[in-house]
Amino acid sequence: MSTVPIVQTACIILAGGRSSRMGTDKALLPLPNAPNSTFLAHLAATLSSLCDEIILVARDEAQATLYRVADAGIRIITDKVSDNGPLMGIYSGLRTIQATKALVIAVDMPFVQAALVSMLLARANAEVITVPVVHATPQVLFAVYPRSHLPLIETTMAQGRRDPRSLLARAPVQYIDEAQLRVVDPQLRSFININTPEELRSYL
Repeated sequence: MSTVPIVQTACIILAGGRSSRMGTDKALLPLPNAPNSTFLAHLAATLSSLCDEIILVARDEAQATLYRVADAGIRIITDKVSDNGPLMGIYSGLRTIQATKALVIAVDMPFVQAALVSMLLARANAEVITVPVVHATPQVLFAVYPRSHLPLIETTMAQGRRDPRSLLARAPVQYIDEAQLRVVDPQLRSFININTPEELRSYL
């Protein structure tokens, strides 16, 4: 008799934004100093050995089709309601996973370090949101969310909130301070996000 593998940890890549400041889809941008790869391909490769399942959340079916053509080798879903902010992306991803918790990461963070991901997953549990803090700012788009918080997220969105930061005052949270993060990522490169052509050129 075959057994179903136990899925303990998922990774959710959020790619549903419109990349308006960049002018082109950030997921498919060439990776700085590695032009044969893309932001999305790099993230998928980095996360594949660390997560039991990887979900990419696209804005709508048109965007999902674009990513399927790029063939990152991961499961692609769409937001339950498109153009409704990153909290909807988190919600859509958590509804899909089998694991009890998921690392959520934005697709525009091309320098993610595997050691940092590994540390966050090791610290996380299925009861609290695990959030790194960089420059005194909670990094809600590079954090671990429990699937058990889905009802809370539903309530929060029903009240008109779209920002994941709105959950921090409503849910139990475990913060990981900057000193702990620097042990495995001294320059905190994992938290660099690229939003404009000028920012992208600065890393080429």
